[in-house]
Amino acid sequence: MSDETPDAAEIRMDEQLATECANWVAEQLSEEFGGFIAAEVVDAVLEFEADIRIAENDPGLDHASMAERLLERLAEEGAPTDQRWGVTPHLLMEILFWEDEFRGLAGRPRRVRPHGGGPR
Repeated sequence: MSDETPDAAEIRMDEQLATECANWVAEQLSEEFGGFIAAEVVDAVLEFEADIRIAENDPGLDHASMAERLLERLAEEGAPTDQRWGVTPHLLMEILFWEDEFRGLAGRPRRVRPHGGGPR
């Protein structure tokens, strides 16, 4: 039996869908920014995001707050977050936006609160 919350299945995508999502989001970001964004970076963000939503029991956490938490987690993991060309809050917000788009296209939409909204 899993120690994850009942909403964990809705928060965490299965491995195949998560891989497809990471590849698609990386492609969208690469086109948007005119450079290469590795799918592995997106995959790590998706994994950490799910961990945070589950740990905080807050599947509707707004993107701005999530980006702050992700930046901290990525810094802990050694990702470059304090450099001009490293991971930025803007990049994280874009990943979350494109993830929402992918989830909608995949028939797995989610609801997140607007920035500054408290828990339901």
